[in-house]
Amino acid sequence: MRLKQVSLSAATSVVAVLTTATVGLTAPAALAGSTAALPLSHYAHMVADTAHQHLFFSQGTGTTGIVVTDLAGTPVTTITDEQGATGLALSADGSTLYAALADGDAVAAIDTATLTETARYATGTGSAPVSVAVAGGKVWYGYTADGKGAIGSVDASGTVSTPTLSHWSVPPLLAAGGGVLAAEEPLQSLSHVATFDVSSGTATAKADTDVYGGTATGLQVTGDGAKVLLAAIQQPALEIYRTSDLLRANPAPYYTGAVGPASLAIDTDGTIASASTAGLYLYAGSTLAENHDTFPSGTTVAPDGLAWGGDGTTLYAVTKDSSGAYTLDVLGSAKLSDTTVTLNPPQYAVPTQQFTFTGALDTRGFLPAGAALQVTRDGEPLPDATVGADGTFSISDTRPDAGTYTYQVSYAGDATHRPATAELKVYVARLPTTVAAPEIDSASPHSVVIKGTLTAELGFGSFPQGTTIDVSRIDEDTHETVQLPSVTVDPATKEFTVTDAPEAAGWFTYHLSYAGDATHEPSADDPSLTVSAYTPALTLKAPATATRAAALSFTGKLGDAPYPAGEKVTVTRTDAAHTTTPATWTAPVAADGTITVKDTPTVGGANTYTVSYPGDAAHQPATASAIVQVSRAKSTVTVSTDKSTYAYDATATVTAHLGTTYNGRTVSVYATPAGGKKTLLKTGTVDSKGNLKATYKPTRNTVYTASFAGDYRYAPATATHSAATQVKIAEKLGSSYTSTTYSGVTYRVYHHTVQPQVVGTVTPDKSGQCMKFQAQEYYSGAWHTLTTSSCFSMAPGSTGVTHLALTHAVNQRFRVRTEYVHSAKDTSNADTWGGWLYLTVRN
Repeated sequence: MRLKQVSLSAATSVVAVLTTATVGLTAPAALAGSTAALPLSHYAHMVADTAHQHLFFSQGTGTTGIVVTDLAGTPVTTITDEQGATGLALSADGSTLYAALADGDAVAAIDTATLTETARYATGTGSAPVSVAVAGGKVWYGYTADGKGAIGSVDASGTVSTPTLSHWSVPPLLAAGGGVLAAEEPLQSLSHVATFDVSSGTATAKADTDVYGGTATGLQVTGDGAKVLLAAIQQPALEIYRTSDLLRANPAPYYTGAVGPASLAIDTDGTIASASTAGLYLYAGSTLAENHDTFPSGTTVAPDGLAWGGDGTTLYAVTKDSSGAYTLDVLGSAKLSDTTVTLNPPQYAVPTQQFTFTGALDTRGFLPAGAALQVTRDGEPLPDATVGADGTFSISDTRPDAGTYTYQVSYAGDATHRPATAELKVYVARLPTTVAAPEIDSASPHSVVIKGTLTAELGFGSFPQGTTIDVSRIDEDTHETVQLPSVTVDPATKEFTVTDAPEAAGWFTYHLSYAGDATHEPSADDPSLTVSAYTPALTLKAPATATRAAALSFTGKLGDAPYPAGEKVTVTRTDAAHTTTPATWTAPVAADGTITVKDTPTVGGANTYTVSYPGDAAHQPATASAIVQVSRAKSTVTVSTDKSTYAYDATATVTAHLGTTYNGRTVSVYATPAGGKKTLLKTGTVDSKGNLKATYKPTRNTVYTASFAGDYRYAPATATHSAATQVKIAEKLGSSYTSTTYSGVTYRVYHHTVQPQVVGTVTPDKSGQCMKFQAQEYYSGAWHTLTTSSCFSMAPGSTGVTHLALTHAVNQRFRVRTEYVHSAKDTSNADTWGGWLYLTVRN
């Protein structure tokens, strides 16, 4: 069968029909709250004293005042003569504000009720303290001592201890919480951090190491004292460590938009606020940001510019714009969870049929299940949608006409969630369809079968019962068109089948067309094919076996009948006697294609019958083969060796004997050593006695095989025989001082104080297996066994060693030998005695 390429009609793309646009809350929310300009020339640190409704702002070195505002940022006063106020910290009861005076070489104590300085604790000339922390009943400060950084302290009585902890290269940044004091100094992209237990008022070291950090502008200890957080612009995230060992805590780190954070603040409920140039990130107990807020373009949070108020809600942020001006942002809704509405387009939307699209209300906080969502279509209100327990919802609608419709879904927000809105454009249109006929089951003058499918674009939509495909056949040679019956589409599989019986071979095009309906567009396909003479199937039913010299008969069948009278097939038989010139004859073909093959095989073994049909005007040639195993008489072959046991590497003579055969007298002899591969020793014609000899030098126990391949009348045969092989044993005597001869035999001579050493070495390697030693003495005209040892386990190198302890041996003659005893697991060699070694003993 030869087919021309099937051409498919172009189908309208559905991309435009189903393209949708979803607009949701994909960008970070804009901050909501109040702002106030701050009268600051510089900024260093902020403390929120919500008990007295004040915010304190230090301005760093080169300044002389601490700015005080109310909680809205309205200026209240400036506490003057606070030279270089930098680090600030409130006392545990909130009654005192402590300030590190970098230009005043002191720590100032300020009454938070009267806003006046009540005490000043000198820290030494040139000490320039930069940070303070309150813990364990003391005020701790980071300062300079003897040109290096140190940590000092002031107790409740006002006693200054300097230095307290002095292993810093620069004044460290301090933070405290839960009775733990943390200190940090920068080391390029790392930070040197140490933690201390100060709950008793005395600093006890907990951990001291270098961690991921840099120049920290934010350092805080959690309220339970378990973790220390470090914000440094050199790191792409907010780092968190255990105070016990300064290993990374879980979770760690906190993401800040892949930009190094410049500030952080931890609220009493554990909420973490961190800011970088990418905006403000809030976390609550995990590394997944609850909220991400941004500030106006060009405005960023100042380093160490975040502080939580005492109401559990408000976050205060000091920001700086591109002109250098400072602003206080009061964020009362910072903890409200970001909310996002996402909308998913329907699979398809067609006129007059209901379609449904889904969506989800997503928040990192508690899902507002049951909440109502406001829905509009092109501004027209539709029934509200309800948020499910998993945050999902669905909206159904029906449009009578094709077109583009814009749906908007809005969530108004609640006490813990921010509002969100999303839009979805739905394109309503008839579904493009495709008629495809990719499979042609048959194409002969008797039968054309084409299987096709009718599908909607992307597989959407279904077709009603009774949908049909119109079919016509065009003869491309005569240009004649024949209308054929329509075929029905299976609504479940969307498949259809076209059957046709052209009157002659030729080139045909089948036009397959679908008229369309209310929800589907029309489509068509025009597969082309060439119908040529049929190649019939030829099957043979031959027996698997047959008897030599007896008649056999089997049948065959040609498909695609009828066949005209006088048709014949050619039969050939190939066997062992006819490998290149097979026997050939013909057999008639019946009208129904039946063939009968008759033969009397004279050669045993595989007989291959090949039946060939030459073809006619309506049929291509066909060929089939069958193999019949024709019986052969049993043949006899044996194999033997000249010895049952051989010395190591001796020559074995192997004899194969072949009994009566017809025309084959060739035998092959093989050797298979224990653990080795089968090796061909010889292939040849046996002698007049039926024998073929081969030689082999065995080193292991060996199986010998004789094989006869069979001939025209006798079947193949194989025989095996096993022969053992001893090991090779090398022996030597050591420690003799001369030699002598008795009756032509050389004896080693030993002094009576020497115990002669006997060494035996076995080939092949038998390390770990058994070696025995046997000693004999000559007296009364004969050799008598003195002893045979138990097994010695041979050492690596397949060696055994023993010493002879001879008593009453002076002027006596002895001999000794070794024996290899194979293990139960090693059957590759037989037990073997070595030769005798002779010795005598003298004074």
